[in-house]
Amino acid sequence: MAITVWRGFITFGLISIPVRLFRAARPERVSFRRLYRAEPDKDGPNRRSLVAREQPQERMAPAKQQTESITSSRPSRFEARPAPEPILAPVEQASVRKGTGEVVSRQSLVKGYEYEKDRFVVVEPEELKSIAPKTATEMEIQEFVQLAEIDPVYFETSYYVKPEEAGEKAYALLYRALQQSGLVAIAKFAMHNREHVVVVRAAKTGIIAHTMYFASEVRADEEYRADTRLVTPKELELAGALIHSLAAPFEPEKYRDTYREKVESMIASKVQGRPVETVEAPKHAAVVDIADALRRSLANLKKPAASDERLRTANEMPKRTATKKVRGAGQK
Repeated sequence: MAITVWRGFITFGLISIPVRLFRAARPERVSFRRLYRAEPDKDGPNRRSLVAREQPQERMAPAKQQTESITSSRPSRFEARPAPEPILAPVEQASVRKGTGEVVSRQSLVKGYEYEKDRFVVVEPEELKSIAPKTATEMEIQEFVQLAEIDPVYFETSYYVKPEEAGEKAYALLYRALQQSGLVAIAKFAMHNREHVVVVRAAKTGIIAHTMYFASEVRADEEYRADTRLVTPKELELAGALIHSLAAPFEPEKYRDTYREKVESMIASKVQGRPVETVEAPKHAAVVDIADALRRSLANLKKPAASDERLRTANEMPKRTATKKVRGAGQK
């Protein structure tokens, strides 16, 4: 079940729509844990723990039998000893006081701001709540703009907007109005102690909100400036031909995280004790003649495979056409 990350109202003029937000997408990654790894010593902790487990049974035997049992269980100098496995144990992160190494408890931690070198001022949670803006409970629409005017570099996180029961009609009204106008709403609201600018738009079946970076957060001055004078008209023509040859409708389903799949496969091999196959990274030769490289790219053109849904639709098309023809022939 989706977890609500914010509850409040979308205010549209004098209309208030009670809504809640939940994440529209989350990255899928293989989660690794940090472990403590200790190489066992000569006798090995595994060896000691094995002897410790055997001790309760050995107490019942006579002392002479105990000695013989322990002696016989010790491997000879000439026997091949199995390599002891390293000890692995999860670790926890702890807050350590700088300069002393003292581990401090969570209860003694506070938020603070360093206004000078090694000088801090503490900010209490209640103080932050007292200055929370009005937008902490309201997503107030400021204006409506064309989506194409917004550079994607400003987009941060996407959220599905779901109305509360009392706001169903107002929600549907805003959704249809956004659809018909072809515009998106720009609003402001606060969430998780941070104020956001947000794009509110009509999606396929409902409303989606995209939080945005503020202009001051986008490092526009660090964008690289390409020197277009280096490009010849012929190279540009060939590059355009290659782009148009690769043009296709966007289908997100046909793109998969192959690296994550390889990591999962590697983990499964290690768990089952099978050897891990390693693949060498492809080597890329330096491009000397760009025009020649573009021509060869056009000759060896290879598009991403279509998604399963598109292939299924394409396969069903001839069957549907054939069925219509048969029905038409029967009617004649």
